[in-house]
Amino acid sequence: MTDRAFVIGLAGVPGSGKTTLTQLLRKRFAEARLVYYDAFQTIVHMPPDQVRKWFAAGADPNEFALTELIGELTRQTQIRPDDGRRPLVIFETPFGRIHRTTGAFIDFLVWVDTPLDIALSRATLAFLASVKQGEAAEFIKWQTQYMQNYPFLRPMYLSQRERIVSSADLVVDGNQPPEESAALIRKALAPHGIEP
Repeated sequence: MTDRAFVIGLAGVPGSGKTTLTQLLRKRFAEARLVYYDAFQTIVHMPPDQVRKWFAAGADPNEFALTELIGELTRQTQIRPDDGRRPLVIFETPFGRIHRTTGAFIDFLVWVDTPLDIALSRATLAFLASVKQGEAAEFIKWQTQYMQNYPFLRPMYLSQRERIVSSADLVVDGNQPPEESAALIRKALAPHGIEP
């Protein structure tokens, strides 16, 4: 066994299907550990003008220290005494390997390639589901900011795709049924010794 867990990074724009794939993979890899970038992100707390300036300056994600996220990745990738085989960590991230510090944890990167209009539609559907469940307060704030900023976020997401796809180990079609994408990912992980 190696000195740390195997990390699969799932990258894509908001609404691309990362969370659905994470859930499907977790069903097959029941002992997988999960790390969600969204639980640690700082960009949604930045004022829109600051986000625009960040994007105009090149949208370098390395400007975000993400200290807490790095700490969580460090904890989750540690080998524990009761680990029978190399553990798997599923890391949902919008940046893939372009954020150098968090990207250094990723052993296998999957880009979920979803057209932006489909991803936006899915993000809106997630919002509507949260309204039905009475959990809308935070999501309304996020959705409002997302829609207000979408005109300049769109080119940022297109740029993000270009930058991340080049370092991806696998690109899956976000339009295909998620079960098919999950099966492709499982097949691609097998040569690395990662099997359910």
